[in-house]
Amino acid sequence: MKTFLLALTFIGISTLASAQTAPLACDGHMATVRLSEIKAGGSVDGFMKAVEAHKAWFESHGVKGDQIFSARVVIRDEKTRARVYSDKQFMTFHIHGSTAPMPKHDEAYDAFVKLYNENSEIKESHDICMPNHPAK
Repeated sequence: MKTFLLALTFIGISTLASAQTAPLACDGHMATVRLSEIKAGGSVDGFMKAVEAHKAWFESHGVKGDQIFSARVVIRDEKTRARVYSDKQFMTFHIHGSTAPMPKHDEAYDAFVKLYNENSEIKESHDICMPNHPAK
């Protein structure tokens, strides 16, 4: 009985481990999309510096093909239908172009994360499969 339970435990662990490490099929590129909000005491300029430092870190560590950028969120007044850009909410996109392992975190990594944390709070974060743009 102990052998049977031990075997079930190993099967469960190996199944769980393979489920966690198996990449998902994606007909485009995996991407991380976040909605961030500028904190009280933070600034748009500081947030944009964090985005640029984030991008520079990946480039300086030899990660090829990744794209990192931000976009302003549009706010619409439901009554008037007027639209304006939010001065507090931004989307960031990290489109993963490489399947190489993530480089080891270092002081420069900690510095761009600190910039993000000083200036913004992540409200939502999603990993998605971003489809390839169809040929025109």
